[in-house]
Formats: sequence, C-alpha cells, structure tokens
Amino acid sequence: MALPKPPTEVPVQKGMDGLAPRFRARVEAIVQGMRDAGYDPVVFETLRTHERQRFLYGFGRDYDDGRGVVTHSSDSDETWHGFGLAVDVVSRSRLWQAPEEFWKKLHQLVRANGCVSGADWDNDGVMDDWDKPHFQWGPPMRRSPSPRAARLQSEGGNEAVWREVGAV
Repeated sequence: MALPKPPTEVPVQKGMDGLAPRFRARVEAIVQGMRDAGYDPVVFETLRTHERQRFLYGFGRDYDDGRGVVTHSSDSDETWHGFGLAVDVVSRSRLWQAPEEFWKKLHQLVRANGCVSGADWDNDGVMDDWDKPHFQWGPPMRRSPSPRAARLQSEGGNEAVWREVGAV
C-alpha cells in the first residue's frame, strides 16, 4: 500500500547562531575549504526542532514523496542537530545530487577539522552512502546523544551540553 503525500514542510533552520561556538568555527572553515576547492557548499540545516525532527521521521513510515526513510531519530534529543552540534551541508546548485567529488572533499575537510562525518559513521576512513551531507562535533561525543545530554540540556540549555563536550 502506498503511503500518502507528506504534510506541509516544517521549516528548516539554516542560521548558524544556534551552533556551539567552536563547532560553528569548524563549520565555517569546512565551508570555506569547500569554496576554496571550487565547490558551492551551503549549510542546509543546523539546529533542529522537535517538530522538524518528527516531520522528518515520518518519511517512509507515515507518508512519503519518494525519499523513503530519512532519519532513524524520532525526536530532536536523539540527534546532535537538536543540541546545535550537527549540520547538513549540500551543493547550492545540485543540493543532494552533487557529484561524488563534492562529497569526498566534504568528508575529507570534515575529518581534517576534527568532526565526524555521517558518510563514515564507523570512522574507518571509508565513505559509506548513508548520510553524506551530515557532520557533527567530534570526540568526546557519542554518535548519538545519550539521556545524559538531554538531562544537561533540560537543566542548563544547549550551553551545558557544549561545555560537556568542549564545544564552547
């Protein structure tokens, strides 16, 4: 049985004001590195609300437009986007359809700047096809936020989490 079309898009946050300061500096360096290499990167999404995360989680489960499942996190406290510690970068002209060289360069710059690439979750240096646009602050963070991160956030906001992972 075909799934219905998705509901109205929940707005994307593209501004970098909600990112941890040290992470934002790395995002800016990565984007500039991409530009210097002749690519046209754009930060597509930064801080993610609970509503946006739930909307994305519905793809391939409750509705679809051909994208299929786009995330395995049902709430924003299950992704570093919800804490200002993750972004998605795509090609301004080609969006997610950028050439493979674009993704390879992005992955290279992400690693060189001490962040973790969604294209290499197991950190073995080999790009997988899973989540090429995504990257996040690196160690000591886990791949996904723990209940402790959600507690810190509820007690002291994102800044408390940023301090915990050294991203202030």
